[in-house]
Amino acid sequence: MEIKDIIKSRRKDLNLTLADIAKACNVSEATVSRWESGDIGDMKRSRIASLAKILNLSPSVIVGTVEDENMYKSSNIDFIRIPLYPPICCGDGGFIEDNIIEYIPVPSKGLESPDNYYCQLAKGDSMIDAGIDDGDLLVFEKTSQVYSGMIGAFCIDENEATCKKYTESNGMIILKPMNSKYDPIPIDPLNNHFRCVGKLKKSIKNFE
Repeated sequence: MEIKDIIKSRRKDLNLTLADIAKACNVSEATVSRWESGDIGDMKRSRIASLAKILNLSPSVIVGTVEDENMYKSSNIDFIRIPLYPPICCGDGGFIEDNIIEYIPVPSKGLESPDNYYCQLAKGDSMIDAGIDDGDLLVFEKTSQVYSGMIGAFCIDENEATCKKYTESNGMIILKPMNSKYDPIPIDPLNNHFRCVGKLKKSIKNFE
């Protein structure tokens, strides 16, 4: 998924019109349309900040790694670059794709080799009681095993993936949302399609 596709997809997910984006960024609808066609090369820093804010995204997702990397450098924050994959569902379920969008910088505190991690944007509100909001950047440690009580990334079938709290009860695996309006997801341990693909290491809030 290219940056232009992320902008358009996110706008539609939030039920925003071209006019809504144009007003928030103080540009014309034609300009927003050009952004969604991939013409973002001369986008001003102020426009990047406004667009990221209304789409509830990190600026790095819009323009690559430059904005966040410069921010970390100016703040003397050590960082590593890890692959960003398409959003993971924090709702009723979503789809995981194998293609890497880009490599983005994240604070290295608490992390080891970049090869051990990947990140995805949270999509939905099923994990808000765990401090995970829609649009947060989730950093996962690559692993095929988590223990009861841990939050991880799980593939429920061949394509569907979700971020939930892992628990076990009466011989069943339960993927528990951290929001009472969502129901737990029971998983048969014999389900050959179910697998753990990551353990949550940190959640990074959007940059203002």
